[in-house]
Amino acid sequence: MSAVKSESIFKLALIIAIVAFAMVSRNTLLIAIVFTACIFAVMFIKRDDINIVYLCAGFIIVKAIEESLFTFIIEPGFSEVYADETRSTVWLGAVTFATHFIIDLLLFYMVLLRAPFTRARLAAQNKPIDKVRLYKAEVAFASLFSVFMFVDLLALVENFIRHLDDIGFSTEIAQKFYGWNWVYYSYLDIKTVLTGCAFMLLWSMSTELAREQYHRQLELKA
Repeated sequence: MSAVKSESIFKLALIIAIVAFAMVSRNTLLIAIVFTACIFAVMFIKRDDINIVYLCAGFIIVKAIEESLFTFIIEPGFSEVYADETRSTVWLGAVTFATHFIIDLLLFYMVLLRAPFTRARLAAQNKPIDKVRLYKAEVAFASLFSVFMFVDLLALVENFIRHLDDIGFSTEIAQKFYGWNWVYYSYLDIKTVLTGCAFMLLWSMSTELAREQYHRQLELKA
């Protein structure tokens, strides 16, 4: 095995260890910090690859939007619900899951349209576009975000089913569905695992071993 491949395998093993630690901790702040650090690290390591630079920049922008929405709008808007555990959480849950769905939808289209956008932007600046491509890893990202959205929708639907009495249904009917909480109690774990997969895909694009695998690209015509 070549020295380059050995180094790539070592890096990937180290990445998996760090990500596994963040995932097992189930600490959302730690996961966010690790993910952000990963984005900037990959962006720096592959700063000469315009495809990865634009992809990472897109991730940073979308994640900044997500954090801003929760920090400055959602959490202050539902402060009373956070403070009083006896209050219904139906609309907090609805807004939370719907926001996650919209963010994942943005990420889905951001990944698929990244190559055409990059090509169009470079063309407008009269710069060469021959190095613009859509890596297979980005297609994998799009598939992963589809799963993210599916989980978000399941959680959103279940949220309303569990709170039928809060949206106009009788208590007799609502009581039959109080126990529908499979996604609710597993949501964090499911999203954590999926986020771990996103970590792997993101970091794989910085390793020589994975870049050999993803070097053959799928092209999207602008």
